[in-house]
Amino acid sequence: MRMAAIGMALSPFMILELALRVIAPQENRDVAVDPYIDLQQQQALFELDIDANEWRIPEHRMNFFRPASFSAIKREDTKRIFVLGGSTVQGRPFSTETAFPTWMEMRLQILFPQVDFEVVNVGGISYASYRVSRLLNEVMAHSPDAVVLYTGHNEFLEDREYGEILNSGPLQTLINGLAGNIRIVSWLKEFSTPATLPRSLMSQEVDARLDHAGGLEKYHRDPRWRQHVERHFDSTFRAMVHQVRLAGIPIWVCTPACDLVNTPPFKVELSGGLSSEETAQWQRWWKIASDAQVPPAQRLEACNACLSIDPLDAAAHYVAGRLLCDLGNMEEAREHLIAARDLDVCPLRATTAIEKSVVRIAGQEKIPIIQTSSLFDQRDNRGNRLPDQIADPELFVDHVHPSIRGHQILGKAIADSMFENELFSSHSGTQDPEVVEQRFEALAQRHLTGLNEAYYARGKQRLEGLRRWAAGRAGNSMLPDAE
Repeated sequence: MRMAAIGMALSPFMILELALRVIAPQENRDVAVDPYIDLQQQQALFELDIDANEWRIPEHRMNFFRPASFSAIKREDTKRIFVLGGSTVQGRPFSTETAFPTWMEMRLQILFPQVDFEVVNVGGISYASYRVSRLLNEVMAHSPDAVVLYTGHNEFLEDREYGEILNSGPLQTLINGLAGNIRIVSWLKEFSTPATLPRSLMSQEVDARLDHAGGLEKYHRDPRWRQHVERHFDSTFRAMVHQVRLAGIPIWVCTPACDLVNTPPFKVELSGGLSSEETAQWQRWWKIASDAQVPPAQRLEACNACLSIDPLDAAAHYVAGRLLCDLGNMEEAREHLIAARDLDVCPLRATTAIEKSVVRIAGQEKIPIIQTSSLFDQRDNRGNRLPDQIADPELFVDHVHPSIRGHQILGKAIADSMFENELFSSHSGTQDPEVVEQRFEALAQRHLTGLNEAYYARGKQRLEGLRRWAAGRAGNSMLPDAE
């Protein structure tokens, strides 16, 4: 009787839910619109080449993208996969030839030799999730068989204002999550959302703060703006995932990984509320903490003293983390290194909040996820094959871009996950892991050997340029502004 009573009470909502799904289904375009920023000036990426009968990225977009194309008419035996994100997807500082989508396609071709794979690299330099969402909206019209998302590192690069529109509490966050799965909630949300919101007008292409003289000076400790950026990412990423799932297309997501060990904060500021006495004390302790000639135990004590004065001191967290790494205390080291990244005044790496958004949304939507940091955690700080819950710095060439080997590992992991999740179950595939690995390594070696020396030379030049760019903008990141 109790169950019957509960059923009767819920039946009107169930009837309304079914009716709305039939009468007023949620359209893909509805979840692809960003309510916080205006990106109408961002043009479509792919143009139709009538002579070649292909969609391709035009020459004038090559400042941010690399050449990519796919057939205008998709063959029945073709499986088309779009990989979207920022410069990591593109394979910087090298290029698409050694980016993880290339290795993923190579691995899939070995696993499914009877399938013609068309993996399209849609990685844009400095593209944040809100720009990636526009690209996703575009490629959804080109019959994808799967979509892969790797995004999150570029969220803090561009200026934009939020005002009060992202001041949502736990209730609003819950509603946003339910709206992706319950039509009643999304329908009510459509009526409760104002028709027009004060949105930041964004430029046609990325206009990063650091691309301008004095760009680093625009970065200051601003917890409120940072929280808004992280909430914006959560909203955009959720909308992208829901858009793909609503279309019935399989989607894979990757957590954005970064180097914690060899990358200090790009900019550090002390708390503005410190007294002159506290500042003087911090300076005395910092002089000891930053002196490489001082014994590690003394330096670590000095770091702790700095943090007792200012717990948000990213520089002290980083030095403490490095010292604890050298001492083999990886659990505490990891906490300090993550804090140093999250407290970086110029955040060029995805924060913990962004990582958690990817994991949480993937779990809620029940989609496959590649935990990239865990995937890259293969050795300890001494090079031994022992995971220590920190992504191996050897698998990165700078603060966020994986090495070619790192790209291979990631591409293999995505392809293997697709195989394990029976993405192309109707096609017979090679299942012997040893055979697959041997064929992949042989094919990868031939591919790398086939790239000329100029390819690697250009990659090294770009890497040096990235390092000079960071040094020129960030200055001496381990000398915080004490004012």
